[in-house]
Amino acid sequence: MSKRTLTRRKFLATAVTAAAGATLAACAPQTLAPTAAPPTSAPPVPTQAPPPPTVAQALKTLRYAMSGKITSADTADPAFNNTSHDGRLISAVYEQLARYDESLKATPWLAESWEPNDKGDVWTFKLRQGVTWHDGTKFTSKDVLYSFRRLLDPATKSPGAGPLSFIDLNGIEAMDDYTVRFKLPTPNVDVPLSMIVRQAYIVKDGSTAADLKTKANGTGAYMLKQFVPGEDPTIFVKNPNYWQPGLPKLDVLELTSIPEAPSRVAALQRGQIDIIEDPPFTELDKLKGGADTTIVVQPKGNMDLIAMQIDVPPFDDLRVRQAIKYAMDRDAVLKLVAQGYGTPVNDIPIASTLEYGLQGPPLAHDVEKAKALLKEAGYSNGLDIKLAVSDVQARFVEFATVFKEQVAEAGIRVELDIRPADTYWDVVWLKAPMFVSAYIARATDAMLAPLYLSKADWNETHWKDPAWDKMLTDARATLDYDKRKALYQQLQQQIVDDGGHIVPYMVQTIDATRKNVTCWLPSGTPYANFTNLDIG
Repeated sequence: MSKRTLTRRKFLATAVTAAAGATLAACAPQTLAPTAAPPTSAPPVPTQAPPPPTVAQALKTLRYAMSGKITSADTADPAFNNTSHDGRLISAVYEQLARYDESLKATPWLAESWEPNDKGDVWTFKLRQGVTWHDGTKFTSKDVLYSFRRLLDPATKSPGAGPLSFIDLNGIEAMDDYTVRFKLPTPNVDVPLSMIVRQAYIVKDGSTAADLKTKANGTGAYMLKQFVPGEDPTIFVKNPNYWQPGLPKLDVLELTSIPEAPSRVAALQRGQIDIIEDPPFTELDKLKGGADTTIVVQPKGNMDLIAMQIDVPPFDDLRVRQAIKYAMDRDAVLKLVAQGYGTPVNDIPIASTLEYGLQGPPLAHDVEKAKALLKEAGYSNGLDIKLAVSDVQARFVEFATVFKEQVAEAGIRVELDIRPADTYWDVVWLKAPMFVSAYIARATDAMLAPLYLSKADWNETHWKDPAWDKMLTDARATLDYDKRKALYQQLQQQIVDDGGHIVPYMVQTIDATRKNVTCWLPSGTPYANFTNLDIG
């Protein structure tokens, strides 16, 4: 049957059935079958941390080193999930209704199925039964209602409210303990996928902001044992009542931060750490061939970028923005910063390899064109700009340094404003007129909505265009795949042509591990999957 002749309901119900029925590899999450009704006996007693090990039973512990710095702004509250540390902590402890598969499509998780009405403006989610919170109480529809209402409540001020604005705050209702209905102001073809945002983890009904900030009571594979914002390590212990049989495989997961790349590598080689993020590209061959180490590669990954706020001089002049973009040699930046381990990207943090991704080569390096545009904009003697940056994340300073050297050839003089890592996300990001940022791979809509909608909390470049906003709404409501794809690509082309982001590449996500680590593959997305991780 042609996709053009499918009704909206049949089209989406077919997609869900295909996703739910996929057979997954041994190290991937287990195939998730519909759950039976829970027993009528009393719920399990509140979970306690495992007792101290005896001589006969050593705990299976894995130590994981982030490349990003921990900061005092780190939180355990999913509604404010922002930093590298936030993403890893929250992914270990909490879960969403759906999650990405390897192709960044939505696959059922805490929801076991979903179905729209014929118009696509009412979606019914069937929740997984037999799931419990870490305190032993049942997961039900009340928790889903509370979580989404809290996210969408303007008083919460969650950055997740913007990407989830397609949901009517007053249109969420529980049909029974395991059925939730979402009524939407306008139709949306990809609701399960659109719901996968960094802040959309389900928290327990009645959870307070004060508790959520440093404590965690989730449904995930791990329970949070130790967390103090800005301090190492963060420690998780196994959830013995996890709803996926046989998982997790670890007893203890320790998350620490080692921002200095040589120190991360040395810790791995000495056996003090079991997994490290972002090993230096120059060390990959040595780590891959090491006696006790190896590497794992995920094609999807981070996109380092520079944000220019397009309502602030001189970036309010399109000719200036275009000149800066022409002055950058994207292929050279990829080679110098990432040793070629990545894919060129064309000034929007959405790789062309993703669904709805914009095709075509990135903007060509053209110094003379850049000079001509600057002259036309009134900068015949060149342009002086300040770029805020920090070592809060791997490659940021290297990326900024290469950018500075490259654009100098076009008469663009860049002053690097090096800021402290601890306050970068609070004081600099979204506030400086020009700053370095980064995004890891997401589905196309999940990247467009939080960065470019007029009221989006993460609108780094101050892109505000009501017509663009309407086109995104139209794309979400368009059933015909080819027409929907064309709309999404038009949305991206406008950003590429007129926007304030400079995005030269998407690097591969590469981690290095001890050889006794199994079932680990970095996700290449904001959602870490520690559930299947094991160590011998």
